[in-house]
Amino acid sequence: MALTGQSAASAVILSLMSDTKHVVLIHGAWSRGEQLTPARTAFEERGYRVHTPTLRHHDLPMREGAMKVASLSLSDYTDDLVAYVNSLDSPALLIGHSMGGLLAQLVAARTHHAGLVAACPGPTAGILGTTPTNMRMSLPSLLRPRAWAKPVYPPTLEQCQRWIANSQAEDTAREIYDGLVCESGRAFWEMALAVLKLSKPTLVDFAAVTTPVLVIGGECDRIVSTGVVRQTAAKYQQGTHVEIPRSDHMVFSGEALPVTVGQIDDWIARNHVLAIA
Repeated sequence: MALTGQSAASAVILSLMSDTKHVVLIHGAWSRGEQLTPARTAFEERGYRVHTPTLRHHDLPMREGAMKVASLSLSDYTDDLVAYVNSLDSPALLIGHSMGGLLAQLVAARTHHAGLVAACPGPTAGILGTTPTNMRMSLPSLLRPRAWAKPVYPPTLEQCQRWIANSQAEDTAREIYDGLVCESGRAFWEMALAVLKLSKPTLVDFAAVTTPVLVIGGECDRIVSTGVVRQTAAKYQQGTHVEIPRSDHMVFSGEALPVTVGQIDDWIARNHVLAIA
């Protein structure tokens, strides 16, 4: 919910008074906020106040949450996150991973924020790029009758290791898999239609984002192509992109995590993100 009138004025006053450096980490499809705990710890060690919100109904056990999440739109997720970010007492650095990287862009266009990091992001409307692995992973769910009203169950452990966590150690891949939950079939359809600009919930107002933007890709990512990373960065006035060597899609996990956070550290320093006047 957008802030208006007296509440908006109060928020401005609070932001001027606060020296808290907020970081909001937004998880991806099939995931939950707690799966970003290693990244949260890394940023907390740097003195930030870190938030890891869980998307609507993703906190429920898989089968309990399946039908509740099934028909949710990316717009539902975005609205929830906008309200969350607006509730903070100063502008936050928004960091999103995978589908969360798409959501972070949508939220950034609607909030006062300090900067934006989109890691291995889902494509926004009009960005062309997919991979054979992404097609193999998504098509079986998308081609079901009324797929937009059904939950999308996560891949199997073997598929997770082969497609998503293909550069991770076995125990890390298992830990990632064990935390997965159901995702929205509607959200999957909205992302699939993004390339044709047929999905309004994936339409980002790029001009509204005037803060520094960093888009991160993984050298061995089988889900999000290098083209998507580069095209996304090029959409922004202050956009840049980096690639994490030898990393798969899970750039905030395992051995990739310190490298990824190091890249964000350098970008923050170069662009004076979250600098307190």
